[in-house]
Amino acid sequence: MTGAELTVWQRVRRYAVPPRMIAECTDRRLAGDWRGACAAGRVDTDVDLADVGRRFGSATAERVGAELAGFAPDLLRWHLPRALGGRTSLATALVFTLAPRVGVVDQDTVALQVELPKTVDGSQRLRLTVAPLGKAPGPELPGHLWHGDEAAGLREAYGGDAQRLPFLTPDGAPVPFDGFATARGDGAPARAERSAHLLAADHLVEAWREAGLELDDTLPAFRYSHYRVTREQVLGHRSHLIALAPAVRALARRYAAEGVVLNADWRLRFLFTPDGDTVRVRMLGEDERRSELPVLAEPRYRVPPDLELLYRGLIAPADLHPLVRAALFPGVPDGPVAARGPAFAPVRVRCRGQWHRIGNAGGRLVPLDHTPEEVQREQALKALGGKVAGCFAAQQGWTDGRTRLPRALRDQRRELMQTILHGDTQTLLALLDTGLDPHVRDGRGSTLLHLLRCLDHEVLLPRLLAAGLPIDARDHRKRTPLHVAVGWVGTPALVLALLKAGADPKAEDDNGTSVSDLVEYKGMEYYEDESGENHRDLKLIAKYIEERT
Repeated sequence: MTGAELTVWQRVRRYAVPPRMIAECTDRRLAGDWRGACAAGRVDTDVDLADVGRRFGSATAERVGAELAGFAPDLLRWHLPRALGGRTSLATALVFTLAPRVGVVDQDTVALQVELPKTVDGSQRLRLTVAPLGKAPGPELPGHLWHGDEAAGLREAYGGDAQRLPFLTPDGAPVPFDGFATARGDGAPARAERSAHLLAADHLVEAWREAGLELDDTLPAFRYSHYRVTREQVLGHRSHLIALAPAVRALARRYAAEGVVLNADWRLRFLFTPDGDTVRVRMLGEDERRSELPVLAEPRYRVPPDLELLYRGLIAPADLHPLVRAALFPGVPDGPVAARGPAFAPVRVRCRGQWHRIGNAGGRLVPLDHTPEEVQREQALKALGGKVAGCFAAQQGWTDGRTRLPRALRDQRRELMQTILHGDTQTLLALLDTGLDPHVRDGRGSTLLHLLRCLDHEVLLPRLLAAGLPIDARDHRKRTPLHVAVGWVGTPALVLALLKAGADPKAEDDNGTSVSDLVEYKGMEYYEDESGENHRDLKLIAKYIEERT
C-alpha cells in the first residue's frame, strides 16, 4: 500500500467499526438475537425465515436461520472494501454473497446477500437480503469474514500457519525486508515473504510460482488503447499471492467450475484454473467475459490491511476486532477494543502574536484566554463587517465551514465527522452532553442536520432543533438538510421527520434544483429495480414530498 492508503486504512480501523458496535453486536449474537445484532451493526434486514420456508422448504429455512444465528455484522463490516481515495467510506453499489454453509452450490442455492451503500458520502448502513444464487449473485465471502464461529479461519486466510503470520515474527514484530529473501521453510509465511521479495525485484513469474501459481505473463491483446495492460500494472497489482491458490481451489470446488476470475480493475483481469498441484493463471483479453465463472471477492485477494498496518506499526494487536485478534494472536489476552472516539480538549491557537487556548464549553467553541470585553469588541467588529483573526477566526471557521481552521481544530473536526459518518450516535450524544458546539459545520458547510442520514435522527433531530439549528440551514451549495436526505439516499423516516419539523420541500439549491426534482433524478440514478426495497422507499419519499407541496 501507499502511505496515503495506509493512512486511510488506519482511520478505517479507528472509526469504521466503533467499539460500542462490536460490543453490542457480540452481546446480541451470543444471546441468539440475530435481528438485534443486525440493528447494532447498522444492517437493515429484508429476511423472513417463514417466507424462506414457504418458498424454498423447511430445510433451507433452517440452514439460513443457523447462518443468521452466527452472523457477526461487525466482523463483516471490518472486512468490507472501502472507497479509499482519502475516504473511509464503504465501497459503493456492491453486492456480496455470504457463503452458504453447504458443500457445493448451484443457481438454485438460497443464500444471504449483503448490499453496500449506493453513495460514498451517504449512510453507511448495509442491507441484508436472501435469494437464490441464480438471481445476480455477488462474489462470495467465506464464513471467516462474517460468521462468528468461523473467524478462526482468518489465520490461514491471511497466509499464517501455527507458528506465525506472514511478514511478522511469532511475537508480532515485523520481519525486516532484507530477511524476506532468506525466509526458511515451506510454510505459507516463509513462501509469502520470498514471493514478496521476488516481486519487489521485478521477478513476476517467479514470485507467483513461489505462491503456488503458474502465471503466463503474456499480456493480452487489445483493440483500444485504454484497454491496454502493461507489465508495470501487473507488477503493481497488490494481491495477497500466498492466499490465492487455496481460495481459488475452494471456490472452484464449491461452484463445480473449471476456474475462477479475479477482476483487479476494469482492464486487468485474471483467469485461475486449478491443475493438479498448481494453479495456472493467465490474463483475460478485453472480449473475454467468462461470466459463467465465479469471481474472487476483493477481501479474498487483497493483501489484508491488518497485516500491512501491523507490519508498519500503525496499529497494535489490541486495536484489532476481538474475533480477528483471537485468530491472529491467540496468545494476546482477550478483551474489548479500547474506546477511541474523538477527544475535544482545548487547543492552542496563534492570536495577536501569542498562543491562546480555545475549546468547546457549554455548547459553544469559545476563546478561553480573552476577557468578556475583548469578546464583545470582536463580536461588534464582526457585526460591522470587519475581519476577525486568531481565536475569533477559529471560532468563525468552526461554524461557517469556510474560514480556515488551525490544524488542531481541523483534526478535531475530522475526527468528529468520521464518528458521524460511521453512525456512532451515542458518542456524538456524549460529546454534546460535555459541551460540544452543535453549530459545527464541515468543509462543505454541512450542519449536523445535513448529516442526520448517517445517524439516529429520532434521537438527534429534536435535540439539534432545540439547540437552535435552523431546519432549512444551507450548506455551501445552498442545499438544505432535506435536499441531502433525498439526494444521498436517506430513509423515508428521516425525510418525513424533517418535513414534520417544518423543512421546506420547495427550497432550491444553487442549481435551482428543488427537493421534488431530486426525487425524480435519484429515481433514475439509484432505483432502477421497481420491485426492490429501494424503489419502495423512493415511492414513500415522493408521497411525503407531494403531500406537502
